[in-house]
Amino acid sequence: MFLVIIMHIVIKPYHKFKAIAVNKTKTINLIVSLFLCIVIHATNKVYLIHGYGGLGIEMEIIHKAIEKAGYVSEIYTYPSLVKDVDSVGRMLFDKIQKENYDTVSFVTHSMGALVVRSLFENLDSLTSFPFIYRIVMIAPPNNGSPVADYFSKFSYLKFIVGPNLNNLTTNSLTGASKYPIPTCEVGLIACNFGKKKGLNIFIKDDNDGVLIPEQTKLGIEKDIVFVKSWHVGLLFDQKVIKNVTTFLQNGKFETKNIYCETQIN
Repeated sequence: MFLVIIMHIVIKPYHKFKAIAVNKTKTINLIVSLFLCIVIHATNKVYLIHGYGGLGIEMEIIHKAIEKAGYVSEIYTYPSLVKDVDSVGRMLFDKIQKENYDTVSFVTHSMGALVVRSLFENLDSLTSFPFIYRIVMIAPPNNGSPVADYFSKFSYLKFIVGPNLNNLTTNSLTGASKYPIPTCEVGLIACNFGKKKGLNIFIKDDNDGVLIPEQTKLGIEKDIVFVKSWHVGLLFDQKVIKNVTTFLQNGKFETKNIYCETQIN
């Protein structure tokens, strides 16, 4: 009798514990199933943003590689010689809102990085906007360009080259540095020859013809790759193209060596 009582005391709570464990397992499985359902059915899009004076066609090779990797993507074109960065950023912001994807990523060239950075000026806790997942910046003037510094001295040039000249300078208040720092994962691809001089002999430091390598950095990049190429040539380099899709997929670049040798055409 005593043994029966002991067994009753021990076994009854065991069954309750087992029932609770089973319920917890079912709950966890349900949560996992719902999460996978959300992930599988989540919509996402990659926007390619060209730079100053660009037409968008120069990003077509990268665009095709991104689509081949399975992404919905689009080259966003804008009149960079007429509209300033902030206006273009607002237009892009409205477009993305209307398209209503769950997540968005960006691949930018040159001034396109500033356009995407300007998007963050319009974001707040009350604004409905897709989750910004990743940005791949190719040759971004994140801290401005010495070339823009030089030409900005001539006030009459803004009537010729448009309103973005000042936005591309190294001035910390009115130049490229004024735009918000992205809060998402950022991958940087820029040119670096590892020498004291670059392609533009009028720029004292290493450069791609327009930008100094160190001035492309924001300081928050998840990964960085420097390539021996030139400012626009980066868009046609096979290592660059591969690294763009790799970062979109994995949040890191494929290339291990910081300097990737490429041909300058």
